[in-house]
Amino acid sequence: MTVATDPTVRNDLTQEQALLRDSVVRWVNAQTQSASAAGDGDSRRQQWSAMASFGWLGMTLPVDYDGLGQELSDVCVLAEALGAGPVASAYLPAILQAAEVLVRAGSAEQCRRWIPAIGAGEVLMVPGDIAGAAQRSRTHPLAARAGDGGWRIDGRLHLVPCADIADAYLISAKDAGAVGGSTQQWFVVPRQTKGLVVQPFESVDGAGAASLQFDNVHLGEDARLPGASAAIVERAAERAAVAACAESVGAMQAMLAATVAYTRQREQFGKPLAANQVLRHRMADMSVACQEARAMTFGALQQIAQADAAADPAGHALAAAGARAKVAAAARQVAEEAIQLHGGMGVTEELNMGRFLRRLLALDAQYGSAETNLRRHATLRSRLRRSGTPAIAYVSPDIAAHEPFRNEVKAFLDRELTPDLVSAARLNTSVFSEPEIGLRWHRALHRQGWIAPAWPVEHGGTGWSHAQRWIFETECAVAGAPPLSPLGLRMAGPVIMRFGTAQQKAHYLPRILSGDDYWCQGYSEPGSGSDLASLKTRARRDHDTYVINGSKIWTTHAHFANRMFALVRTDDGSTRKQDGISFLLIDMNTPGITVRPIRSASGDHEVNQVFFDDVRVPVTCRVGDEGQGWQIAKYLLEFERGGAISAGRL
Repeated sequence: MTVATDPTVRNDLTQEQALLRDSVVRWVNAQTQSASAAGDGDSRRQQWSAMASFGWLGMTLPVDYDGLGQELSDVCVLAEALGAGPVASAYLPAILQAAEVLVRAGSAEQCRRWIPAIGAGEVLMVPGDIAGAAQRSRTHPLAARAGDGGWRIDGRLHLVPCADIADAYLISAKDAGAVGGSTQQWFVVPRQTKGLVVQPFESVDGAGAASLQFDNVHLGEDARLPGASAAIVERAAERAAVAACAESVGAMQAMLAATVAYTRQREQFGKPLAANQVLRHRMADMSVACQEARAMTFGALQQIAQADAAADPAGHALAAAGARAKVAAAARQVAEEAIQLHGGMGVTEELNMGRFLRRLLALDAQYGSAETNLRRHATLRSRLRRSGTPAIAYVSPDIAAHEPFRNEVKAFLDRELTPDLVSAARLNTSVFSEPEIGLRWHRALHRQGWIAPAWPVEHGGTGWSHAQRWIFETECAVAGAPPLSPLGLRMAGPVIMRFGTAQQKAHYLPRILSGDDYWCQGYSEPGSGSDLASLKTRARRDHDTYVINGSKIWTTHAHFANRMFALVRTDDGSTRKQDGISFLLIDMNTPGITVRPIRSASGDHEVNQVFFDDVRVPVTCRVGDEGQGWQIAKYLLEFERGGAISAGRL
């Protein structure tokens, strides 16, 4: 499940899922363009009938009852596209909860009566207790008493989402006469049942709701679900919660896209809002939150499938609670940022931002907020620990197939990662280890041939797959290995491979691998930080050398480094500032270079200011063409940002 609301986006959907996504996107766009995606009862029933005509209501229903027998991952494709509208519908409670409980707990006669009608859109049935009856206290709002060949139900359900347009309700009630055994019973109650009073009211998301008053409601025994249990109801609620995560992801992506487009169009003081670096950073955070939410939802789908295969209800519940905890928090963050970045328009009905937030609030109310699910996840973990039952670690088949490789990595770490290295790494206050620690570990990896997993084999790389690289870096992080300097391995090295001459590759790459060269980065200057194109460090051509004058600042580990890769200005007359910049490799022992330490507030010495006073660098140390430095710097950024796997260390 990695659906995107933009049909041009390519991902790992199956062909059938891609077709489903495209059809839902088209329908959602038509709904949001023609009228409100959630309106009065008649319009919502019309939408429900349209969803039935497309076959969406029958996706997860059994083939024996005219359904399609599809998986939860397929439903999440649908849910994400609905979330991008947003189209607030009864799909999650009606199909993933009420219908699923009926399928798993109803009699054959009950299934024949209700399931085909639900799939055809002829009957809309919603659960009266959307969060799952197992979470209720002893003071259940409904009481059931057996007698007269059936049951009598009394009590009140104050808030039932989508109940205002429903035809029937799946409810649970406390069995007042139960002695031992189950204290709850589950029933299907048609709306027209005598004694049932439905009081409709509006909901925050426009999907509608109602209260249900039961006054001596008589139900026959055929209304009771014979196989129902709290476990079955909870499982359905958990599956719906994961689909709610997918719907939230769709909403988040739509809000992000709308915010980016708005800030590009809206001008302030003669410039688009998107030119403001602070706003761009905030939108970048929104993008990260979207990707994390999508990944968490996809992971939950995998874990639920594996938990079902292993008959592990605890794993099922943990996956759902963990996903909701993460996605609900991320969705709230994105919604609030989107509204604020839209300014005054963001809090009006002129835009969809408020509708998205209201739908997300409704999903929180139905399937739990971030805090609620975080507490639930912690409670489930605590129960497992107290019972002595270990939580099963679910991994993808690709990762499971690499267990021999993982064992090889662990054996290497046991042998080479000494306690003093682990201790030094733990006490390290720098962004990466100081050379006396980092280089020891660097050289141990080099001896093993594992120092550059990301490099091509022809340049000394390992030839590992992405999965193997993930395993290696994760195991190193978990074991407490010192973090290596990325400046040579992940920055200078890839640039030299891509843009360097044969001589530069032959000279520098082996020295990066061995650790003989320790690199620093010469980018920022006292007057040029984020606006790097404004740099002023000058490199004047003098025959076969460049003469450099200027200064670089915030240069990490310059006091240790014997090499620097630097951006310098070689042409002041270019029309674009970016066109006059070149990329040089500098020997830090060259006369004229002075390194001045900059102490942090904690007293650490990590960064420096580097001064260049008529420093002569051979032209052969230029990477790429003169004036190509900006292009090279952008290429290097692809490795600097996101070049490491951080999950294991975190």
